[in-house]
Amino acid sequence: MSFDQFICFLTKRLKEPLPGNTIHNLMIPSVRLAEFAAIPEKAKKSSVLLLLYKKRESIFTILILRPEYDGVHSKQVSFPGGGFQASDITLENTALRETMEEIGIASSRIQLMGSLSELYIPPSNFVVKPFVGFTRDMGRLTPDKHEVEEIIEADINQFMGNRNIKTKKIRIGNGQEIQTPYYDVSDFVIWGATAMILREFSEICSEIEI
Repeated sequence: MSFDQFICFLTKRLKEPLPGNTIHNLMIPSVRLAEFAAIPEKAKKSSVLLLLYKKRESIFTILILRPEYDGVHSKQVSFPGGGFQASDITLENTALRETMEEIGIASSRIQLMGSLSELYIPPSNFVVKPFVGFTRDMGRLTPDKHEVEEIIEADINQFMGNRNIKTKKIRIGNGQEIQTPYYDVSDFVIWGATAMILREFSEICSEIEI
């Protein structure tokens, strides 16, 4: 399937019902399932961008490694994104603004196709809307040194099916160790909300042959 055919498929598919929690739950540590069951009324709004682009003969997406800091997502792998600001007007604009700020891709070079299922992140009290877009002009990536330790270019085939899904003990912010599923990709441990988003994306992609 060509890149254009894949983009056409996703544009149509994202308008249909999504797998949602049924698939998200596969990537949540069993001891924390109850925390993700409901979204509190006072949860903060945020969004991220799953950006697709063609590289060589494959389709890639961009992930970022957060730097070490005094916060719940220190040193974690995520998509570009962040908290909603009133000036954004929409969560789509939040995802585009944060992508520009964090890795330097202007919104004029990105076309959004739709969104995946929103999900709640209990440690930071954010409800996240993952948007899916593509670009034909990656240009030069310029990471924000305060928010991005490393840019990760990942072939989406690494996330298809159960490929590269493993389990391990991870120490979380309160010092507790939990057994969690994760993606082992290019020596990065991709878990939590990012893994949940990727698992739903993978589930949708399984409906076609990439």
